Amino acid sequence: MGSALDIKKTEKTLAKAGTEEPFPAVIANRKQRASRAWKYAALFFAALSIGAPLWCGAAAANDDPAVIQIQDASGSPLGTFTQEQLKQQFPMRDLVTETPWTNGVKVHFRGPSLQEMIAKYKIGDKANLEVAAYDNFIVKVTMDEVVEFAPVIAIERACTDADKQSGACAKDQDFKPLSLDDGGPFYIVWPLSKLPKPYVPARNTIWVWFVTSIRPVD
Repeated sequence: MGSALDIKKTEKTLAKAGTEEPFPAVIANRKQRASRAWKYAALFFAALSIGAPLWCGAAAANDDPAVIQIQDASGSPLGTFTQEQLKQQFPMRDLVTETPWTNGVKVHFRGPSLQEMIAKYKIGDKANLEVAAYDNFIVKVTMDEVVEFAPVIAIERACTDADKQSGACAKDQDFKPLSLDDGGPFYIVWPLSKLPKPYVPARNTIWVWFVTSIRPVD
């Protein structure tokens, strides 16, 4: 499948993302941030301690980071979308929230509702969703979490003054597509204030960056 991204550039950016969180400009203390690999390992054991299932068998590979696939339980694609195609086929939902890594700073995200995407393809009959990312990270998200907390598949974020000063956004531009540096092109974002307190940090892994596929699993 053809990709709108330069794969070599993508791999370099992903390698950088392995040691940095999204939105570095709004994170005050870089020294307090662990590498992504370390963080996920720590969270895995933390989640196990409260009985939260995180990992499962690998989904069918989608090796194009420029698209996201909705798959059936066997891993066969039901729908494949670029950012622009998602905007055309699903209503865009706004979610203004802090993340576990923005130190109290709220970010205005926009993208389709994960629950609405699940409903369209009728894959909500299983207890869980398996979310796979381009960096080979895989996590289970429960359907109960999706229904209760209404995450979005963020594909855009609001432009900041810093974006406009740097030229990342035009002066009259309101939103910009999520880049790899933002955790995009597809980033599962949750309303942090609505999540139970034990979710931070034990379930931080449900904030999935670089999402490439989603499928139902038991």
